[in-house]
Amino acid sequence: MASTPSRPSEEIAAELKKRVAGEVRFDRYSRLLYSTDASIYQIEPIGVVLPSDRGDVQAVIEIANRFQVPILPRGGGTSLAGQAVGHALVLDFSKYMNRVLEVNREELWCRVQPGLVQDELNAHVRSFSLQFGPDTSTSNRATIGGMIGNNSAGAHSLTYGKTLDHVLELTVLLSDGSEAVFRDLSPGETENKGGADSLEGRIYREVAHLAEEHRGEIAARYPKIMRRVSGYNLDEFVKPQPFNLARILVGSEGTLGVVVEAKMRLVPKPRWTALNVIHFRDDLEALEASQTILETAPYALESTDKMILDLARGNIVQSQRLGFVQGNPSSLLMVEYAGDT
Repeated sequence: MASTPSRPSEEIAAELKKRVAGEVRFDRYSRLLYSTDASIYQIEPIGVVLPSDRGDVQAVIEIANRFQVPILPRGGGTSLAGQAVGHALVLDFSKYMNRVLEVNREELWCRVQPGLVQDELNAHVRSFSLQFGPDTSTSNRATIGGMIGNNSAGAHSLTYGKTLDHVLELTVLLSDGSEAVFRDLSPGETENKGGADSLEGRIYREVAHLAEEHRGEIAARYPKIMRRVSGYNLDEFVKPQPFNLARILVGSEGTLGVVVEAKMRLVPKPRWTALNVIHFRDDLEALEASQTILETAPYALESTDKMILDLARGNIVQSQRLGFVQGNPSSLLMVEYAGDT
């Protein structure tokens, strides 16, 4: 027999329906739909809200505070480690808050809502010969908000780095429902922000204090690798660069605030690209060769190991797409180059 929401859930749903212009879904079917993402995990949420604007998001935060329940912002649900599921009020931005608000061709940036899908952003700016640099393999469904939460990278991270490297400014709602805009600040502006008697002011003080107090440990223990995307980015606050709290939001998986608008950097789209598919006898040989390949400044570099190749060969659809594979290699490197000619 299908279960029904408990009495507190019914009260939460009733309060949300009074204040939210978007959709409030507490039915069994919706809760099961949102109990999974692309991971192996399944956790049924308290309920689901599809906000139509930031006013809806603020209402959800205030009601969640009143009932003492958590909030879980969600994009396309492409997370592989269960980040988009939990016993919480799920906020799905992908249906309504999914627009490109502004594009500045000269200064190479755009202003977008968090539910915008990556491919749709790229389609919007393609006529300007621009693109968003980080490119997840799930680009036809992954949202910009989800990429911010996950600090996504992608095949072209050699050239463009991670989402962190392309976030200029974030408009967020904090845990008390107040709105804050996080951007690059001068030392004087940072000091003024930190002096405010508000949650935002306290956050400025605490992040600066944590980074300074643990500066030695951060320098010693944070991995010096290109695609580190785990943990809070405290290392960004010991670097000689403007103070920008957007950098602590990126990669925080929605645990520190809810992004309702983002100003993102755009990059010129290469005029030409070319792809090499290099065949190897095993993965070790491919890994050794990658060191030499990196010296040639590739646009992208991705490996395909024996397990993936064997699965593709055994799949009716994918096996028909392996015409570029010669012989029976156990490992491949896909090496892409880009240029203006």
